[in-house]
Amino acid sequence: MYRRHLQHSRVKNLFKFASARMNTVFTVESSLEFDTCFHLEFSPLVKTFETQPEGFYYFFEGQKFSYTPDFRVIDCNSRPYFLEVKPSKRCADSDFLLRFPAKQQAAFELECPLRLVTEKQIGINPVLGNLKLLYRYSDFQSITPLRMQLLELVKKEGRVSLSHLCFLTGASPGEVTATALYLIARGLIKSNLTEQLFSMATCVWVD
Repeated sequence: MYRRHLQHSRVKNLFKFASARMNTVFTVESSLEFDTCFHLEFSPLVKTFETQPEGFYYFFEGQKFSYTPDFRVIDCNSRPYFLEVKPSKRCADSDFLLRFPAKQQAAFELECPLRLVTEKQIGINPVLGNLKLLYRYSDFQSITPLRMQLLELVKKEGRVSLSHLCFLTGASPGEVTATALYLIARGLIKSNLTEQLFSMATCVWVD
């Protein structure tokens, strides 16, 4: 096992992702890995995650090679797995197709399965757009009076739209939207972010 350290170069762009969930700033090697961070940051199926985890060795055609996955994730059931993020066109490369099973076998022996995702899973909208919107409002500020009021109203009303929350509170659409996004980002209320763009018609609720 070994640890790889990313450094800037003329041929490689690095991206920084500030994770409130993990209380750290991660460095990733591509915009696709950067977008993956949004999914991991807000997924209820993820307990913890890290980028550029400790690497391992695998054997291919009788030779030993080093490999560092893009992510190591601990799921909600405390089970670890590695994540490799690749553009789908690169997954069709013959060398990748031959080597990846060898990497998966080595990961399996470490009791940490290796999974592959592409832009087809990561870049799907409206999910990614909604997650980026959530990220924008996942600040570290304390609960304000409006945040507390909306939280109590959602608990009381059950499933309720943002437009109805505007009516109940007298607050502006912008204030209600920002407050709802903060509460969702902090896990205090729920919403379906997979079917439509976040808007005043969006409904929220508390489990």
